[in-house]
Amino acid sequence: MIYDILSKLEHYINTVPQIKTVAEALDHDDVYDKAPGVYKTPDPSVSYAISEYMSDRVPLYEVHKDTTIIYIVLSGNEIISSTWREYAGTPEMYDEETDTYFVKGEVLGAFRLSQGRFALFLPGEPFKSSSEAEEGERVKRIIFLIKEKHN
Repeated sequence: MIYDILSKLEHYINTVPQIKTVAEALDHDDVYDKAPGVYKTPDPSVSYAISEYMSDRVPLYEVHKDTTIIYIVLSGNEIISSTWREYAGTPEMYDEETDTYFVKGEVLGAFRLSQGRFALFLPGEPFKSSSEAEEGERVKRIIFLIKEKHN
């Protein structure tokens, strides 16, 4: 997991080369004004989803086998928590289409994700989110999905 300020996102290109595509989308796709939905990028391994919500409490940790997730809050605040990788062992129910399964676990760490920050989760790293919105405040977020290429 990487947690940093958005202006340093491109410093991690050596770790995840597709961050170049993510940065281009953030710079040129008017993501702050786009409606909620799923969007493609010129790189077929990178897509993103924009969502808005009032409250979101997730009881389980989300894990991806072959997808790197970059989480960015466009407005509002969100609490992201992670748990031990050991909890992400063998999934009971795996959704191959979304490359997602869910696990229970105890909180290893939690942090506030607000505008100007990002969190990056590599495959196998469990995480969950919950809103920290004031009553009536909406949270708008963008989640980039970077699929590993398999030959």
